[in-house]
Amino acid sequence: MHTQDPQSTEYPFLRLTRAAAGLIDAAHARTGALVAVPAMLLGIAILSGCASLSAEECLAADWYTIGVEDGSRGQPISRIGAHRKACAEVGVQPDMPRYNEGRAYGLQLFCTRERGYSEGESGRSYSGVCPPHLEPVFMQGYLAGQDRYRTKQEIRRLERELAAVQEEVTEIRTSLDQGYTVDEKGKKNQLNKFERDAMYERLLTLGKEEGRLEGEISALRVTLIGS
Repeated sequence: MHTQDPQSTEYPFLRLTRAAAGLIDAAHARTGALVAVPAMLLGIAILSGCASLSAEECLAADWYTIGVEDGSRGQPISRIGAHRKACAEVGVQPDMPRYNEGRAYGLQLFCTRERGYSEGESGRSYSGVCPPHLEPVFMQGYLAGQDRYRTKQEIRRLERELAAVQEEVTEIRTSLDQGYTVDEKGKKNQLNKFERDAMYERLLTLGKEEGRLEGEISALRVTLIGS
């Protein structure tokens, strides 16, 4: 019978704690002396969930690769500050020349029309990270994507309005068919002629509103097909 490795299911912060303990044991073996562990170090594994890089990632950091990843995600240069803070916990400083080299390459991957369109269509903000020679192409896609995003948002808003109108229409028709309304206490109130006439007038108004909303939604959907 196959037995699952218990370490494969343990939480990430437990694995990081185990790794930190291994580093301390290794230092002890090299020096033959006990290593004092600051209380802050004991929290690295737990706090790493909020940090940009874990203790393990800092100790094995390839700063060129980290730069590529940040650049390809459109992260601002201030992102390195978060890495510096995270890695200071284990005494590691970023290799800025390598990081900047990698980030420059990553930005070439990010600053394209296709990626700009994707970012704009998703409603994500742009931090102005693209270099001058790439930004016009990126912004062309980004603005087009933003237009599509806004159109989709407007369609959703109109659809909510339409659903509310249709719900009211259903409620009125139900009351007319039954011949009564039900108040908050559950009491049935028979409809008089004045109330029926008012409901029919309301249905006419709602019918016009329903038609208007459906027309606007259809027109916006047509613009999405061409975009």
